[in-house]
Amino acid sequence: MKIIALIVTPLILLASSFSHAAKAPLPDEKLVAEATHIVRGKVLEVTTKVEKSKIETSPGVHKDTIYTITVQVEEVSKGAEAKKGGKITVFAWQPHTREPNPPGSQGHEPIPKKGETATFYLTGGGKEPLKPITPNGVVIYPVVVD
Repeated sequence: MKIIALIVTPLILLASSFSHAAKAPLPDEKLVAEATHIVRGKVLEVTTKVEKSKIETSPGVHKDTIYTITVQVEEVSKGAEAKKGGKITVFAWQPHTREPNPPGSQGHEPIPKKGETATFYLTGGGKEPLKPITPNGVVIYPVVVD
């Protein structure tokens, strides 16, 4: 029995090392420090497509939902890529299919909807696409009803 445990335990540890761990939400100070751009704006459009995952590379079938978010910029706190009154495109993702179903990277949470106002803590710019910091680089403001 001890021999089986000596063989199986390292195999389990090895297999678990291939999966990506979920990332804890970052505090505000860390979001500000890591962001190349910080913008607040209204979401004009959100489109989605499902494609083979570029994030999860372990064996199996792995697909992600890619979100293309068009934002009307209302305020720029950091970065030169966005201008007040202009539009930017932000790319976010969430896992769609994981087979076998290992724990893994959770993507961006939350994803804003059309019409919502949010602050985006972004990386990228120039030749790189603008992407929210994972996992909580998007802060959605509640709708205020008078």
